[in-house]
Amino acid sequence: MARGATLASAALAAALLVPGGGRAADEALEPWRLLETLRAALAADGPLIADFRQSYVPAGFPTGDAEAGAVALSLPDCLRWDYRDPYAKSFLVCGARAWSWVEGEPRGQKLVIQADHEMGLDLLLLPSGQLSERYRASASRSPAGELELVLEPLAADSELVVANLRLDAAGRRLLALDWRDREGNVSSFRFDGWRPPAEATTFEPPPLEWSEAGPDH
Repeated sequence: MARGATLASAALAAALLVPGGGRAADEALEPWRLLETLRAALAADGPLIADFRQSYVPAGFPTGDAEAGAVALSLPDCLRWDYRDPYAKSFLVCGARAWSWVEGEPRGQKLVIQADHEMGLDLLLLPSGQLSERYRASASRSPAGELELVLEPLAADSELVVANLRLDAAGRRLLALDWRDREGNVSSFRFDGWRPPAEATTFEPPPLEWSEAGPDH
């Protein structure tokens, strides 16, 4: 769950920025060009934070675990998850470094990550030219006007099978993220209330004692 949440959250950067318009504009959607446009728009907007609700449904089960908290994003390469319900835990990724810790404990864990080895996290850190060699992508607009993006890894042995992203009509904010892994487990996120973060240190790890982990942890 912890590692899956970190990887999935990076798909925030794969939300699409699509200009409003009619059928002609929607027929011309090009996911990777739109991804680059969105990255530029999110960087211009500065750091953002939103509330989230997460569910994890194991394969073969009708329901699963539910968690909630806040997620913060600062492009080009920082993102943070703070879980609050039912247990407090946090994850921070900035570039090739990642930290995880539990509220109230004196020690956390940090590690080096490799974007080209992380399905999902690569969406935040790799250029679209490389991503187009790793994923099959399509974009569309729903009858309600919201934008939808589907990403499917091209690698046959990928743990991720498909990721679906839902955005607002302007394409500037992520509303929902769902992904299914090779075993049939489904993780879902719902986001609400995007706003600037209240604290300037959101993307700095707290002053804890850190233990170093290898890239495979």
